[in-house]
Amino acid sequence: MSRIIKKEYLLHSLLALALMNLVFWTTKSEISEVGIELFLRKSAVCAIVVYVMQCLVKRPFFSRRWTAPLLFMGWWYLFAFVKCFVFSSGHSDLYENEIFIGTYGAAALIGLHCFCAAKESRAALFLVSLFEWLLCIPPVVTYVHQMIYGRPVVFEEMRAVYNTSYRETYEWFITYVGPVNMLVMAAVLALTMYLIQYAGRFAFKDTVEPMTAGRKCIILLAALGALYYPADLLQRTDCTGYFAKAVEYSLEVKNYSKTIADRYENIKLTNPAEVGGTPHTVIMVIGESSGRDYMRAYNNDVPYDNTPWLSQCKNDSSFIVFNNAYACYSLTQQVLENALTERSYYNNKAFLESMNILDIAKKKGYKTYWITNLGGINSASSFALVASRADVVKAQAAPYDESMLDYMKEVVDPNTNNFIVLHGNGSHAAYKSRYPEDREVFKEHTVEAEYSNSLRYVDDFLKKVYEYGKDNLNLQVMLYYPDHGENLKTGHGPSDLSFDKVRIAMLMYFGEDYRKRNPERIKRLVSRRDTFFTNDMMYNTVSGILNAESNFYDGAEDLSGAGYKFTLDDLWTFANEVKVAEDPFLKH
Repeated sequence: MSRIIKKEYLLHSLLALALMNLVFWTTKSEISEVGIELFLRKSAVCAIVVYVMQCLVKRPFFSRRWTAPLLFMGWWYLFAFVKCFVFSSGHSDLYENEIFIGTYGAAALIGLHCFCAAKESRAALFLVSLFEWLLCIPPVVTYVHQMIYGRPVVFEEMRAVYNTSYRETYEWFITYVGPVNMLVMAAVLALTMYLIQYAGRFAFKDTVEPMTAGRKCIILLAALGALYYPADLLQRTDCTGYFAKAVEYSLEVKNYSKTIADRYENIKLTNPAEVGGTPHTVIMVIGESSGRDYMRAYNNDVPYDNTPWLSQCKNDSSFIVFNNAYACYSLTQQVLENALTERSYYNNKAFLESMNILDIAKKKGYKTYWITNLGGINSASSFALVASRADVVKAQAAPYDESMLDYMKEVVDPNTNNFIVLHGNGSHAAYKSRYPEDREVFKEHTVEAEYSNSLRYVDDFLKKVYEYGKDNLNLQVMLYYPDHGENLKTGHGPSDLSFDKVRIAMLMYFGEDYRKRNPERIKRLVSRRDTFFTNDMMYNTVSGILNAESNFYDGAEDLSGAGYKFTLDDLWTFANEVKVAEDPFLKH
């Protein structure tokens, strides 16, 4: 009888091996013979694990009792087919990770279900089913992302997910998914969890023979051992793999604060010229999700007068409004990691080895301020680590961005040279949350009107910052640029490479004293109002504007400098993926 049972286990193991190979040969790419041999060996080892697990639980692999684990295996096999035949243009990738996650995962779950049944613990079964449900989520994330953006998840998006706040996550869902769809998704997830729980109960259907404590322990250890390989594969597969890399990268950048102090001591300024008479102030306002396509100042076809102050600045000789600025990427983290430091997508210098504009300003003699309305400083965020280098850091999460101006009025000393960075929520979704109800200018209940109201609020905010700085702080320089633009349907995720996500506004103001002291720089900037520029070169441009050229400066990336060398054909956006010259707007 024992031989018959073991023969049945062997047959089930061979069937599992056949299924793995069926999926592999159906979806495999054109790989080398070595790659094929490696898969065959891996699948054979997996079949052995399946056989051993059957011997331990004393039930065949393809048993009604293991309905839930088998559904898990089928789910991951299906994911491999969907990726190959629906998401891909063909057999361009190797899908063995999905195969082994499904098969090893099923073997491990069988052991865990058997252990729960032996313990007669429904609570333990619930936890195992919850664990199984969570392991089924990554394919869902990939599928939903593909449906929205038409492309798979990328690493930079997972960096943004890891570093984003709960508030931004909630607002993203409200704006781009909507309450109704969120309820539908919640219902589907709840139903899926119920089905997994229901299928898991089959482990209790048959009579469970008494087990010794030692055998229970062996089954549990075998199940946990079988989980090791799929757990490792999950760290290299799709969204979970990129998320794991994002966590690893964020842990690495925490070393920035340990290394920047030594580099600060090595800054050697090469230009002794002053920006203006002492005391004076320089203000850099970093916008959020403000695309110039939707601004009346840039596009007369916009039906909303949402940038009256910016439009006025175009006719004021104290201001320079630039017409062809682009974001280097469409996610805040990646843009500011470059815009605030030496690193750019043209030099690809490591973030940990890059000087930042706050330390340059300090070396030039400024008291530095970083005032943000995005909430607490996240030590895993690269640009937040740069922010922490400021002499004064104020990280608040007030309802509206004008609170940053209120704080600035309280703490900034007009009798010192000040370099102030204001980083607000700007026009980040949800747009209606970006402005008070009494500041709603456009009353239509549409996404376009809400976005325009947020842009109008930012326009008013910039005007107030300028007026306060000019009247109270001897403002000599004010810079404004958003991190990136926006698409009103898909937000600013990079997957669809939509150019409205990277077309940005850019404004510079220079006081009378600055203009007198720096006439050549002003002349160059005025002549370049139509020059093409990406905001990953902002560090070098601001260094030049501050007359703070140093051993950490590259004049080729300084829009204000004599050595600026970039033309339209040289520029990239979405990192190094798309040339700015490919912008459809330029072709028309």
